Amino acid sequence: MFPQFGATAETLSKASTIVFRIGTDAHLYDDPEDVNIASLLDSKFDSEKCEALKRLLALIAQGFDVSNFFPQVVKNVASQSLEVKKLVYVYLLHYAERRPNEALLSINSFQKDLGDPNPLVRAWALRTMAGIRLHVIAPLVLVAVGKCTRDPSVYVRKCAANALTKLNDLPLEENSSTIIETVGILLGDHSPGVVGAAAAAFVSICPTNYSLIGKNYRRLCEILPDVEDWGQIALIGMLLRYVIARHGLAKESIMFSLHGKESSHSETNGSDLDSALENDFSDISGKYDIELASMVSRCYIESPDEYLLRSRCNSKISAEFSSEKFVSGKSNSDVKILLQCTSPLLWSNNSAIVLASAGVHWIMGPIEDLKRIVKPLLFLIRSSSASQYVVLCNIQVLAKARPSLFSSHFDDFFVVSSDSYRIKSLKLEILCCIATDSSISFIFKEFQDYIRDPDRRFAADAVAAIGLCAQKLPKMANTCLEGLLSLIRQEFLTSDSEYGEGGVLVQAIMSTKTIVKQDPPSHEKVYSVLICYP
Repeated sequence: MFPQFGATAETLSKASTIVFRIGTDAHLYDDPEDVNIASLLDSKFDSEKCEALKRLLALIAQGFDVSNFFPQVVKNVASQSLEVKKLVYVYLLHYAERRPNEALLSINSFQKDLGDPNPLVRAWALRTMAGIRLHVIAPLVLVAVGKCTRDPSVYVRKCAANALTKLNDLPLEENSSTIIETVGILLGDHSPGVVGAAAAAFVSICPTNYSLIGKNYRRLCEILPDVEDWGQIALIGMLLRYVIARHGLAKESIMFSLHGKESSHSETNGSDLDSALENDFSDISGKYDIELASMVSRCYIESPDEYLLRSRCNSKISAEFSSEKFVSGKSNSDVKILLQCTSPLLWSNNSAIVLASAGVHWIMGPIEDLKRIVKPLLFLIRSSSASQYVVLCNIQVLAKARPSLFSSHFDDFFVVSSDSYRIKSLKLEILCCIATDSSISFIFKEFQDYIRDPDRRFAADAVAAIGLCAQKLPKMANTCLEGLLSLIRQEFLTSDSEYGEGGVLVQAIMSTKTIVKQDPPSHEKVYSVLICYP
């Protein structure tokens, strides 16, 4: 009886699989070589050519080498069938570098397709030409990109912007000015999709050529919310670097206060700088962008205290920065519009966009408005583990520079059972940074639970965190000492148990030593207590 049920279930499973695969090409992955592919490629019927090409792509997906069919596939590049043409393009992109001579035979067909009435065909032809990584056809690709830059179809112009990035990887020094000019044309496009792709091309090709941005800056800021996600990330970074290069840091920003600058620097005349942008921006970029923007970026990534300590030893950077200009973010229109246009993006569904927008407000926004980035960042903590780690790394930097931003949200950084060790460690560090007199009692209760965690490495980190909090809040030193001495006693008693390990005990002793060193006369009894242990 039971074997019959098993056979019936297996039959039903196979039947349901067959039903779901009806009308799809899934069967090609089961038996891609069960027919004569060569004869199908030479067939006069487009349906048979499509089947052959799909079987070839199925074999490629499974790791087989089917480059021997290249000459027969190339012959079909001039087919009038969109389906055949699309499949041929995919095959050519995969094997063009391995069969360069045969790939060159298809260039004429691509150039012809660039004038096809169907915008999909024009875009496919350009994308395939740009994907063929051969230096000999690079000038032809550049001409094709220039033609498609002015195409009436938005999709074709977007493909032209994407092709520029691929084209830039080839050695075309003699045509670099033409490529940069094309980037400028695409940045001035009215379509958000094209602008996003153009921003990515700008970052890849000429990230310091800010003369391309100056005349389009306000329009780029206004179009920013409508650009696709990954284009927004490139565009935000591009606009931020432009503002820093043109105006310097905002006087009201936390970056200004972290560097200890007074309001002795005056704002530069914008019209004079505009003329400099048009005449020769390379010198301005070298002075303002390379030093200042890289310094700001490293300070933002490494954390202000670590980077500033290191940068004080570098006289060159300090000298460059001391002569830097600053701007009032409240009165400067460029800074205001950038902050205004990135504010809605703080609640984007894309974590990278939220972080990029938060970076703009952190670097250029007024200190009193920084609280607007807190809740969006805290919301990201509930995302995937990988995203959560990146977000916590950024929050750690912000919390070290401005603990008050997150001090009232300490419970958002409590560890949960599903957290990995890296995330747990980051949360501990953040809790140590943002602990205050009003929250330390709640944080200590959490630390007591962490000490009992089966992961003794994390438990040792929690003990170290108690010592750090005691250093930060001396009023809690006695309470911390009592808890640490109790823990030391317990660890001595359980040193032979299943979970007893030296790491927690050593860390408890080290934390006790750190607290005692702050005020030795007040903690003389601690020494006698420790001496009592064997």
